[in-house]
Amino acid sequence: HQKVISLFRFFISRFKTPAMKLSPLFDSLLQKLEHYCSYQDRCTRDIQRKMKEWKVPENLQEKLLKQLRSEGFIDDRRFALSFVRGKFHANKWGRIRIAGELRARGLPEALISEALQEVGEEEYQETIRQLITRKNREINPEKMVNKRKKILTFVVGKGFETDLVLRIIQEIKI
Repeated sequence: HQKVISLFRFFISRFKTPAMKLSPLFDSLLQKLEHYCSYQDRCTRDIQRKMKEWKVPENLQEKLLKQLRSEGFIDDRRFALSFVRGKFHANKWGRIRIAGELRARGLPEALISEALQEVGEEEYQETIRQLITRKNREINPEKMVNKRKKILTFVVGKGFETDLVLRIIQEIKI
């Protein structure tokens, strides 16, 4: 899926009409930003940060963002959905941590809520069970005194809701 999007973006960038070319600086920056966006989904804040890092003149920044959006290189909704899927499945992050990261990237609450719906409740709770079970096996049996506390701290630290984690710990009977 990501490779198809990258190829699409690449081909679109090659077929610009002369009217789309504003200046050599604009074209150069646009090409660099297109490349930056091609290998990973980016949100608007990521691009703004990168342009600031490159010291892009203020008068070009909004034009570049507009062009990147119109060509499909920036799509905050696509970014949010991809971010949620990736962080939940690969990093085993919970909703709280994912939402915090998306807020830090300046995404609107409505978009964050929509993106978090990508993860089903059953799958979410199963991931919590797996994390609890894994951490339970890792804890030295001789240090049983704070076992529940250590498990709770670990799973909540990954961004899962405290009450949900406690309920599942009780279900598993740890």
